[in-house]
Amino acid sequence: MTENDVLIIGAGLAGLTTAWQASIRGKKAKVIAKGWGATHWHAGCVDVLGYWPAGSDTAVTNPAQTLAQLSGANPQHPYALLGLERLHQAVESLKQLCTAAGYPLQGSLEKNWLLPSAVGTFRPTCLAPATMTAGDLSDPAPMLLVGFKQLADFFPNLAADNLTYQGIPARHVMLDLPTLAQRNFTTAVILARLMEQSHFRAEVVQNLRPHLKEAARVGFPAVLGLQTATDVHQDLQKQLGRPVFEMPGLPPSIAGMRLHNILKSAIEANGGRVFDGLEAVGVDLAAGQVTAVYTQSAARDHAHRYQTYVLATGGLLGGGITTNHTGAVCEVIFSLPLHAPENQQTWFHRDFMDSRGHPIYRSGVTVNGDFQPTNGNGRVLYQNLYAAGTTLAHCEVIHERSFEGVALGTGYAVGQML
Repeated sequence: MTENDVLIIGAGLAGLTTAWQASIRGKKAKVIAKGWGATHWHAGCVDVLGYWPAGSDTAVTNPAQTLAQLSGANPQHPYALLGLERLHQAVESLKQLCTAAGYPLQGSLEKNWLLPSAVGTFRPTCLAPATMTAGDLSDPAPMLLVGFKQLADFFPNLAADNLTYQGIPARHVMLDLPTLAQRNFTTAVILARLMEQSHFRAEVVQNLRPHLKEAARVGFPAVLGLQTATDVHQDLQKQLGRPVFEMPGLPPSIAGMRLHNILKSAIEANGGRVFDGLEAVGVDLAAGQVTAVYTQSAARDHAHRYQTYVLATGGLLGGGITTNHTGAVCEVIFSLPLHAPENQQTWFHRDFMDSRGHPIYRSGVTVNGDFQPTNGNGRVLYQNLYAAGTTLAHCEVIHERSFEGVALGTGYAVGQML
């Protein structure tokens, strides 16, 4: 073991999972990133596969079964390269980590949950925090959705109306609490911290009880604590006398921040380090190897020299891939060749909500079975460079609802190989 084993560029789920697994294996892992990744703006769940094939409007019920079909139809998809067994190992390892941290994730590759979104649609996901699963829409039990007047980013009336229209009886209530009325402003983070205070929860329960009526379960925005969400959730269920569940809303994602903190703590507990505010701006390359990655500093660019490097900067939505007015599609750190539509005119279909998705979002880095970037014809470009997560080509993670599954699975695989 050396002082500089692995440098991971990107602090989303893929980068953190890679560092977590590498550090468990005794590697000195360092994560650098311009800013935190998609954990802070996604739902805090693990979507493995929600819709397939392209154009389907029927949610996947059994991801494991459908993944076998996907891999056969698209052998270059990250899931096909990963294999079902490694994906299963990744899912189970994350569940074990979160359980040990007192924040259990529930679910398996054999069944998707159908959870309510903030606008009252059905959201298929594979793993969800225990704080969310009582909202599963395969159960038609009536629900009461709770909003807070001072929290402008959650609209329980909209969600309740849409759920009722789709056959799930739902009512809503907007609480106007004295504690919140005294504040100049309220954000999801502030509300999550208040929820960890017993006197504030008592105020919530006191104001909510008259509205419960026939509701069999109660839904809150996903603000039931940052550090002690499980305790907050269980206490509210006890006081209200019925199941309670969270519904993710607009960013920042409190549930995603919980997952980020668990992974970051696991990395640091094993000797790794995680830094934000370090943007990679250049590299040194020699004889088929990456010899340094540079980040900006006050006086001059700082060189990070490691044995192995992992690219986990995300795709177009994460900023790891950019486009310009000439039609070029570029990977921003290593200038790696990308799989992308050749003609700018074919980036998008005419309909913004086209059920097939848009070809540009399948752009990404082509890798071999060991997740090493290649030139597209199978030749490895740099022997000590790996890639993980949504920077990979041949998938459309938003349309497939496979964002976290691809990130978790490929990050796990790369971390295991380092």
